[in-house]
Amino acid sequence: MIDQNAIEDTESKQEKWNRGLDIFIESVHKPDPSLRQCAHNQNCYHELMDVRDEVLKHLKTLRWN
Repeated sequence: MIDQNAIEDTESKQEKWNRGLDIFIESVHKPDPSLRQCAHNQNCYHELMDVRDEVLKHLKTLRWN
C-alpha cells in the first residue's frame, strides 16, 4: 500500500478503526525475509505461516460493519 493523501478528519471512529485495521492487516501480509529465514533455520516456517493465517482470520472479525 502506498500512502496517497491525507484523509479529511470528518470520518467516524468506525471508519478510522477499519482503516487502521486494514493497514495492520497489510503489515501482517507483508513478507519479512529475515523473520522467515529464522523460521526456516528453526524448522518452523510452515507453523509460522499457519499462525499468520489464524491471526488474519481473527483480524477480519474485528472489522466494524
